[in-house]
Amino acid sequence: MKVAVIGSGPAGIDASLELAKNNKVILVEKEERLGGTCVLYGCIPSKAMLHPIHLASELEKLGKSIVFDLGELRKLGQEASFRLSKGVEYMLEDNGVEVIYGVASLRSGQLNVNNETLQTDYIVLATGTYREVVKGIIYSEDLPYLDKDFQSVVIVGGDVGGVEFGWMLRKLGKEVVIIDKQSSLLPYLDKEVSNAITNYFSKIGVKLYLNRSVKEMKEREVVLENGERLTADVVYMTFGRKPSIQGFEEVNHNPFVTVDEYLRTSISNVFAAGDIIGTHTAHEAMYAGKVAAINVMGGKKVFNKQGIPKVVYTHPTIAYVGNMEGKCAKN
Repeated sequence: MKVAVIGSGPAGIDASLELAKNNKVILVEKEERLGGTCVLYGCIPSKAMLHPIHLASELEKLGKSIVFDLGELRKLGQEASFRLSKGVEYMLEDNGVEVIYGVASLRSGQLNVNNETLQTDYIVLATGTYREVVKGIIYSEDLPYLDKDFQSVVIVGGDVGGVEFGWMLRKLGKEVVIIDKQSSLLPYLDKEVSNAITNYFSKIGVKLYLNRSVKEMKEREVVLENGERLTADVVYMTFGRKPSIQGFEEVNHNPFVTVDEYLRTSISNVFAAGDIIGTHTAHEAMYAGKVAAINVMGGKKVFNKQGIPKVVYTHPTIAYVGNMEGKCAKN
């Protein structure tokens, strides 16, 4: 059986490796490097940047002080990204997965790659998400590659990305403001945990503008709905990603690709996994990729993400499994 996997992020990689055990697998990637947003721009470089700050925080407890600058952390993030991307390349090669670099699309049931038809029995769609560019605004994936320093930052969004980078930048001595429309940071967590992280951020000097909506964002200014203007050297946005369905509009989506419990889409020989179905974390994407692969091969494995751990890399680190009290109450 011949299977095409579209996208080399966590979902695409795990799907490819599982499928390659017994099938011919072709992985299509439009970027110049493998790994998807997680390896190239998100999880890997950001966690590499956060790691020294965690070490410094532990040393503070012993009365020791160590200082990092943003340039040093960026270098660590970039090196980790390149190293992991190469690792993905070697791993796929060692498992017999053929990689094609190019743009894929599905038209009338036919898979086209670089304007040529590719014959395949099944397709696993793992194209992830993308963001629309707003001039002057820095996004989550920009920070590891941003070739400029700054002293102050306004972060729009108090979710995981905003909290992690907000903590890191504050520990680097930056003036940090976080704006969020919710009444606390990470409100979907247990109420005590959410309140604890909110209070901790206030204690370390992060200025919080909660219960506030943003009317307009500019390169160095954020205008709130009440007309208040906040200025900083940079404005950093942590949300706004959309599913990458370009070329695969024939598959039902609203806006994320619609799948059943086995991750099959509205087209019988097309499965989908990862952020394109709305998972949002690498661990969920990896598991979804494996589940999709098993079901492509005739299995009946249900995708249940309740048992997948989630982590917020602040200090102390927050980790949880399943629905938290706040999320249950919300539902």
